[in-house]
Amino acid sequence: MGRQQQRLAFLAEDGLDDWRVGYCGPIASFASSSVQAGTAFATEVAALEGMAEHPPLIDVRPRCAVVRLGADLTDLDDGSAVRVRAISALARRHALEPEPERTQDVQVAIATRLPVDEVLPFWRAALGYVDHVGDDLVDPLGRAPAIWFQPLDPERLLRHAMHLDLSVPREVAAARLAAARDAGGRVAFGREAPQYWTCADAAGNKVDLVSWPDLPVPEDEPATLEVLSAPRGGAASSSPATTDGADDPEPAAATDGAAAPRTAPLVAAGPAELERGEAMFAAFRAASDLVDWPVVFWGPTAWFGTSSLARSAALAAQLAELDGADRLHLDLRADGLAARLARDFHLLVEADIELARRISEVAAASGAGSDPARVQTVQIAIASHPDDAVRPFWRELFGYAEHGTEDLVDLDGRGPSLWFQELPPDKVLRHAFHLDVSVPRAVGLARVEAALRAGGRIAAGSEEHGWWTLADPAGNKVDIAVWTDRAS
Repeated sequence: MGRQQQRLAFLAEDGLDDWRVGYCGPIASFASSSVQAGTAFATEVAALEGMAEHPPLIDVRPRCAVVRLGADLTDLDDGSAVRVRAISALARRHALEPEPERTQDVQVAIATRLPVDEVLPFWRAALGYVDHVGDDLVDPLGRAPAIWFQPLDPERLLRHAMHLDLSVPREVAAARLAAARDAGGRVAFGREAPQYWTCADAAGNKVDLVSWPDLPVPEDEPATLEVLSAPRGGAASSSPATTDGADDPEPAAATDGAAAPRTAPLVAAGPAELERGEAMFAAFRAASDLVDWPVVFWGPTAWFGTSSLARSAALAAQLAELDGADRLHLDLRADGLAARLARDFHLLVEADIELARRISEVAAASGAGSDPARVQTVQIAIASHPDDAVRPFWRELFGYAEHGTEDLVDLDGRGPSLWFQELPPDKVLRHAFHLDVSVPRAVGLARVEAALRAGGRIAAGSEEHGWWTLADPAGNKVDIAVWTDRAS
């Protein structure tokens, strides 16, 4: 059975109401009361039948536990529906409420007029990613956005070398689209609706808002907007699309159960909080014994290797009992555990330095070896001019919170943060997007050298300043930064 047939068969199954299908396969979010409750649930998930052979990716946060069935859609085998039903049943026993409307996946599309094999090696090296199905690249830890390459006709003008893809549950798509339009965006291309809309902010930066692959119809068949509200597992309309080929159609009305557009932005941190957070960054860098804890864009992070998902869950449960662990962000994987002290780094306090030491001690006692080289953070930089006013569009489309005057963040610390780079009014907006990768200092120079060997070039920066702007053979850019890492 091919990937497409597997997806359709999965979506047609009964008893999967908690789950949605994004770019990286079936995903479910369950609201929980604490990190302790989330790790208790994760421990039992790891012990379920079939999980050792098909280990899911589990992210535990103070308010939720998110489970992805596998690293990608290729894991939709004949036993996938059985496994997700077992996970949902376990969540009910733990009194964890499903919240499917909070699931989403982000990926980055890189357009190129060069052959893909001339640009892909650069991005593999710069990001530390691994090859995936076809010409895709993915984060081996299942954290950062996937990358795919969009071949262009050599005669086509290359305006926006990158764009973002945002995959949301089909029930949420219409509400997100309406919110983005209300925030100053527009539909730039809508002839493939409701499978996806290409939306543009006030500066012309583009993002595809995608309800595929969560739609219960093949993406190569036309569908009416009613498919967004069709019952899951039921028959969906496959009549010809109602669009007449014109761009900028009116969005569908929000469906029952969809998240309504927000009336006011969430605020994660203001300037004063960020200043306090920077002081705590300095304190972490000054603590010479915190060698397990590189400080990347969004705070001190450690990686501890294990031999199985069950061992990762057991370690997570131990960490959850430590004083101060109520703000931990834990990513449980089959080969290890990532721990972050605070996604919103302004929340860091002096006690977190001692908590970091205790986490390292507990991990070492359990036999989990530290590997700081596996720590990294990816964020997306969006360039615009001062009068473009693009932030509200991205805030509403992604469902993110304000973080200072330049950033938007996912309060659950799962999706990539968005940084808005203000350009001088007279600077031409060529590359509207680029990626920022924050890695430990020991990794930074090696990553740059690998990218150069793969055909890239240094466009700006130096080791002295702690960051480099690299360009791939097509001119697409990525910043590699070690400026927040340890000074020693």
